[in-house]
Amino acid sequence: MQSRAAIRYSKAIYDIAHEENSINEVYKDMSFINELDCGSLDFKNLLSNSQINNHDKKKFILSLINESNFLTEKLMDLLIQNKRVEIIGDIARSFIQLYNKHNNIKEATIITASPINNEFESKILSIINIKDANSVNITNVVNPNIIGGFIVRFDGNEYNASIKQNLNNLKTELTN
Repeated sequence: MQSRAAIRYSKAIYDIAHEENSINEVYKDMSFINELDCGSLDFKNLLSNSQINNHDKKKFILSLINESNFLTEKLMDLLIQNKRVEIIGDIARSFIQLYNKHNNIKEATIITASPINNEFESKILSIINIKDANSVNITNVVNPNIIGGFIVRFDGNEYNASIKQNLNNLKTELTN
């Protein structure tokens, strides 16, 4: 859950990026920051480390982003000034949500025991059958505990076709 501060910063940067016609460039930067924040414990540790000064954190983050947008740099400066650099991941997530909402892009999560390929992704999209979206961003989460099959989460719904779920259903039927 993002903080109110992160939501306010993301709305402000979204509005400014929209006015400056650089929304796609800032989206690219925010997507990269979000990937770092979600996928790297080292990145989270960097943001929360009080021994590293905020200017060094900014330099490090911007060095990772290939050709960062000037608005992303300005946002980092503002976060440094307000001593809020540690919420950049939440700001990125909130920005992506705003971008997706304004561009009618839906989010779906597919949980599988192993990574999926494009063909399987296409089959899942046909099962979901989305009528009112321009596109769908699919996130594949690998969880070996489901043994096999898949779980799809989309638009507040969940479709569980995992082997673990099928085994649990069978166990329930046998015990009743």
